Amino acid sequence: MRIRTQLVALVKATHFPQALAMVLLSVVASALFGQRGIQLLFVAIATAAGQASIGWVNDYVDAKTDITFNRANKPSVRYSLEPEALKGPIFTALIVLVPFSFLAAGWIGGSAHILAVASAQIYNLYLSRTVWSWLPYAVSFSLLTVFISQSVSIDLWPSWQIVGMAVCVGVGAHILNALPDRDLDSRAQLGGLVVSLGKTKSVLVFAVIVVVLLALLTWQLLLS
Repeated sequence: MRIRTQLVALVKATHFPQALAMVLLSVVASALFGQRGIQLLFVAIATAAGQASIGWVNDYVDAKTDITFNRANKPSVRYSLEPEALKGPIFTALIVLVPFSFLAAGWIGGSAHILAVASAQIYNLYLSRTVWSWLPYAVSFSLLTVFISQSVSIDLWPSWQIVGMAVCVGVGAHILNALPDRDLDSRAQLGGLVVSLGKTKSVLVFAVIVVVLLALLTWQLLLS
């Protein structure tokens, strides 16, 4: 029973809904661009490994804060997951990430994916509690467009409109993800873009991002 609980905790610590969404997004986008066969499996494995490592590092870094403020939805609290138990899975995920990123998208696309994961880890380790917390999301999501396009063909590159849309989606996702924890983060003096802006301004920024996203999407469709 203890092993089963630990496994559930590890899955939860990947931030499973978000991680699954990113895997599905990458696979579906790659398929829509024309990718088929085993390459889609490589895309799925590489993305899953990257997302798992991001979630695990995030929970490892935040473990003390989650316990201090009794965040009941966090594995460190709900399942008493020890931070030390995350080190092995993090190391394993990073080992899987590198070869499968290259198998999925070649040297350029694979490097873009590895850099996208590295950017997310910079968020976890350094920028998540600063006013620059949005930047790694912008960088990582833009690099994912290169990974996905290169997984289809080394001659395929994302348009600047697609890259812009990816940036909007990344920053918007960051705001939506941070808003529910804003009050707690503020009390803990943890910082972050949403804490710095406040709820009203954060919602306003999100609305502007949606407008820009729709404008870029319209532009891209007109060019297609």
